[in-house]
Amino acid sequence: MRQGLNKRKLESFGFCSSNPYDPRTQQELVLHISNQVQKGNDFTIKMYSWMKISILKKKINEITKLDLANIRILYKNQELSLNKQDLEEYGIKNHVTLKLMARKQGEQLYFINSIHNILEESKKTQEEFQNAKWAVEGAFMTGITPKLTAFGTQGTYILEDQNHKPVAIFKPYDEEAFAPNNPRGMRAKMNSPGLRQGILSGEGVDREVATYLIDQSSQHYHDVPLTNYVQICHSAFHEAEEYKQFQYEKIPIKEGSFQLYVKHDDNVGNFGSRLFPSLEARKIAILDIRILNCDRNEENILVRKKKIKQPQGQTRQAYDYFLIPIDHGYAFPDSFKICRDELVWYHWGQMTQQFTQEEKYFIDKIDPIKDVQILREKVKLREICLRNTRISTTLLKLGTQADLTIHDISEILYREDPDELSPIEIAISKAQHNYDNNIRVPKGYSNFNDKIFSNNLVQKSLEFDSSSLQKQEKVKQIKPLIKLEKIDENEIVQNETLIKDNQGIQTSDKKLVRVGSEQEIKKCSKYIEKEWNEDFYSHVAYFLQQIIDNKLQEKQQSPRRYRSRYISEEVK
Repeated sequence: MRQGLNKRKLESFGFCSSNPYDPRTQQELVLHISNQVQKGNDFTIKMYSWMKISILKKKINEITKLDLANIRILYKNQELSLNKQDLEEYGIKNHVTLKLMARKQGEQLYFINSIHNILEESKKTQEEFQNAKWAVEGAFMTGITPKLTAFGTQGTYILEDQNHKPVAIFKPYDEEAFAPNNPRGMRAKMNSPGLRQGILSGEGVDREVATYLIDQSSQHYHDVPLTNYVQICHSAFHEAEEYKQFQYEKIPIKEGSFQLYVKHDDNVGNFGSRLFPSLEARKIAILDIRILNCDRNEENILVRKKKIKQPQGQTRQAYDYFLIPIDHGYAFPDSFKICRDELVWYHWGQMTQQFTQEEKYFIDKIDPIKDVQILREKVKLREICLRNTRISTTLLKLGTQADLTIHDISEILYREDPDELSPIEIAISKAQHNYDNNIRVPKGYSNFNDKIFSNNLVQKSLEFDSSSLQKQEKVKQIKPLIKLEKIDENEIVQNETLIKDNQGIQTSDKKLVRVGSEQEIKKCSKYIEKEWNEDFYSHVAYFLQQIIDNKLQEKQQSPRRYRSRYISEEVK
């Protein structure tokens, strides 16, 4: 009873609710404060890891005599603005350096900081990103505020320059759908289930940046606008009242994605799909398959028109159409429960056409292992999300090698009925069953990655034209050396549910301590995510190849059978 009273007493003084008597929390921390306000007056403070940020600010106030409303404390370019959080939740350890900076409350200092810079571009691209930031900062100083869009389910802000022209689109972490500070009324705790299966709240920003990284690794083949991580301070951003602990904290500091605004004429919903060139239409579909996009609607494909010079005497103006993909917060899910109706391009006629030599060459050069490694290093995505994007990219490469179309590949990848498993889900479940039961990989698939990456599709397309490829007889498939067990689909669904429950793959393993909100974020226990080695991917490739072979058999036109004409006796 006495210990409970002491605990409540400690909480009333601003200490954390965890047990301060735990021997692990008794270690004293020495924090070095780099005083950027009073030059030459750096100092150190002794704290405990279980103490709150509010106690740190009060100690700094006692030493520097600075007003609490005019100071900002930064650790690794992140402001310690959540006063209810303790030092341990921010990752602050012994002998770290914190920056003490001034906040000009009277002038309302607005700023944009680059954080976690992921750009590996030319000097021109770096300058373009910097000029966009400076243009927005200049607009802030003249009184131009971020504008919340009238559509969407999350906090999406249009940032303008001094001439009121759009410069960039900003999406904060904590204003996503079912995040704590959502301005549309769809509020919940971080890591809550989102609007799409397999994506949690607070993960959309990372997916926006990850999509740009995929396009960046492909020399911008898909034309995804430049996207980067930034930190923006402005009073126009939405902040829930119950999360404001002190009255002087009136300028929220938000962290999110910063995407350059692209000039365009309209979206694809106001045009007929036949107007779009085949290469432009299929580059969007190839991107969505690579990132496993769950939401490609008419509004997130922009259209830019360019006039074509007409010969003299021609009165009707013709245009070239270019497509620009945006809004990728619902990509990289942790499941394949995606329906075909979620993709606006599924019913386009361009998807039933064969790949060109240029497209085959591009797909042949895609390396899903390298893409996953880049995302693992620069973006915080769960391991199962990276696994799924590798599998979908592998299907794209195998289907292209078999001369399938985008429409054929989509029939394998996406569900026709929301309640029925897609072919790729059944293949993954069978591969998982073989992998868990130590069933060896069939002969010829143990090093299947070499076959995927070494196949020269351009050489094939030069040797045969499309008509000869269709008429070419299908190579007989080598029978596996072992008999693979047939699995019931109901059993597959039960196994999937059991695996998810055991591994906890629906829960993110990162600490979602976001800047600019005072929400009560409970410290999540770190789940050990399941890892898959090359044997698992070889099993997946084997079953995918079987599905592709069956698809090729269905496409082969069987010879027409003529039946003898029977004439009844009455007619005779």
